[in-house]
Amino acid sequence: MGCTKTEEATYVVTMNINGKTEEQVDTFSEFYQRLVDGNESTTFGWQFFRGPDSKIYLIERYKNADAALQHITNISPGGIAENEFKEFSDHFSIEMILIHGDVSEGLEEALGAIGLPVELRKPIAGYSRG
Repeated sequence: MGCTKTEEATYVVTMNINGKTEEQVDTFSEFYQRLVDGNESTTFGWQFFRGPDSKIYLIERYKNADAALQHITNISPGGIAENEFKEFSDHFSIEMILIHGDVSEGLEEALGAIGLPVELRKPIAGYSRG
């Protein structure tokens, strides 16, 4: 039985905490994941993790590059989550975004415009059960 290459894009985001308490980080993380869940039906997953190195790790799973681009549109100036992303940036500083999956030209341009450190990892083979 062969596997079909998935269009899914998975982000692994390494972040530092901006002087917030553990309770503030936990409360905001819960709020923000509910926000994404309520606004982005093609976002498959959104999970925050606390690492032993005092960093926060965020796993974002998108149906495809268009779904990831929609998230960027939502958090950009004029987007439906612009103000909430300002709160996100008040809580966390993004150190690195590792993107696993195909990236469309539009998504690549949007990521370049943001100016965050991004590393792309192109798929070879695999599957996702959603």
